[in-house]
Amino acid sequence: MGWLFTQKPLAIIELIGLLIILFALVFWQFAFLLYGIDNIAHQQNLSLWRVAGNAVHNMRQLRFGSFLFFLGYFILVLPFSYAYFSSPLLAKVSIPVFIIDDLQQSPWLSALIAILTVTIFYIGVRLIQVLPLMILDNQTGFAAAKNSWLMTRRRSWQYFWRLLVLGAISLVTTALLSYGLYVIQTFLDDQSRSVAFVGAVLNMGILTIWQRLIASFSVVVFMLMLTSVVQRNNHQKKLPNNNLPHRRKLARRFLASGLVVGFLVAIIAFNVVYLQGSLLTKPLTISHRGVDNQNGVQNTIPALNRTSKEKPDYVEMDIHETKDHQFVVMHDENLEKLANVDAAPYQLTLKQLKHLEVHENGWTAHIASFNDYLSAAERDHQKLLVEIKTTNHDSANMLRLFIARYETRLLRDHDRIHSLNYNVISGLKRRAPKLFVSYILPYNFSFPETKANAYTMEETTLNEQFVNQAHRHHQQVYAWTVDDQDDMVRMLFLNVDGIITDDLGELKATINENFDHPSYAQRLLIYSNELQDETTN
Repeated sequence: MGWLFTQKPLAIIELIGLLIILFALVFWQFAFLLYGIDNIAHQQNLSLWRVAGNAVHNMRQLRFGSFLFFLGYFILVLPFSYAYFSSPLLAKVSIPVFIIDDLQQSPWLSALIAILTVTIFYIGVRLIQVLPLMILDNQTGFAAAKNSWLMTRRRSWQYFWRLLVLGAISLVTTALLSYGLYVIQTFLDDQSRSVAFVGAVLNMGILTIWQRLIASFSVVVFMLMLTSVVQRNNHQKKLPNNNLPHRRKLARRFLASGLVVGFLVAIIAFNVVYLQGSLLTKPLTISHRGVDNQNGVQNTIPALNRTSKEKPDYVEMDIHETKDHQFVVMHDENLEKLANVDAAPYQLTLKQLKHLEVHENGWTAHIASFNDYLSAAERDHQKLLVEIKTTNHDSANMLRLFIARYETRLLRDHDRIHSLNYNVISGLKRRAPKLFVSYILPYNFSFPETKANAYTMEETTLNEQFVNQAHRHHQQVYAWTVDDQDDMVRMLFLNVDGIITDDLGELKATINENFDHPSYAQRLLIYSNELQDETTN
């Protein structure tokens, strides 16, 4: 990240600009929903264009100070708003899983996170009326915050229970419907294949429509709960009901009917293709740092030997340049955590590093040179996904040395490379174009235009649009680090080309469950879980 600030300051400015645009669009989206639902609730009879225009007008009137306040408010409210108000825009504003996992390694940090979560939730409830007051009552951000705090005084539990009941209704009704349809489908699966297939298509359709309805219901009730207590200075009078001409009414009804029919046809077509197993392709299985479910010390040869017996498609591992311009297998930029030595790989020679022992998960092993690790992988007939780690202390010819020493072997072994540093990516494509190179992206802000063969994307913000765009550019997508079964299924539905995981056994079992001729009932259950995740992300 420091490299980005020093070498690409324009990229930082563009990134900040993208964030401002993103927050502005989220504000407009929230304003549009508030105006729209308030319009319906009070029978204002405004057109969608008028509602959208009101939202734009409100956003244009937003003072700079109020907008800055909105940013802070947005960060506070976001964690618990997903259950009631979500969108593709909000999906881009997430804390990556790997950051949360690292923070939770410490018991003290875990306790601090728990306390902060409760505190933020409480503050979020007390400030729940801020946006309605800013949008519907044209109050400044600070005035809206003060009034919201007063309005929710001694009513925090009331808001909490309303939110809890609303979430429970959505979850319980969806779970009951999903289970009921699953039971029906298990019965249909025992009938003829045609009956089972038609039943599965219909059951999936019912489930999809219900999920969309319940998601809309949650948004509407949540918005009504917000608007019901706001004193609307600009909405006190009910506007006259302007009756539309008969032809326009018919045209609108015809258009609405056409949209509904098109939606139903699209659902049926998707269900047919999905149930025939044509949508999903098996991704590559990639062991993260050469381990599986803590079966050794990360990035060590003993762990590689154990993991390679489970036949992953690739073993992902990390290398650093050493003081004497060799390459050592190590992820961290400091040896303190694994070797109990307060030094960085670039400060020690390869010989010094190889004498050090590393400890993790009850295992002990020696640090390995990349040459030794590569030889061990060749003996195990195991392909590698090599991450080239960089620091500001790397030698000027680090990449040339790497290519000269390892290009031929990597090509012969069909190994692949990825890196977070785009200079490495562009340098490899320029000097060793035959190597397969993937560009690591920790966050999905926008689709990059690069010559990389693939993208290694952190799974939290990875979405279908990114995967589809990469495939249109004939580039692959690897998701990292995916350890939860639900997240694995989500990655399968995104049709990623590879999944990097710390739990290889779980990943293989999940892939087999989805691809080894599952019953229609099993597919329905998998689809139900994925659909529920989709509507809450």
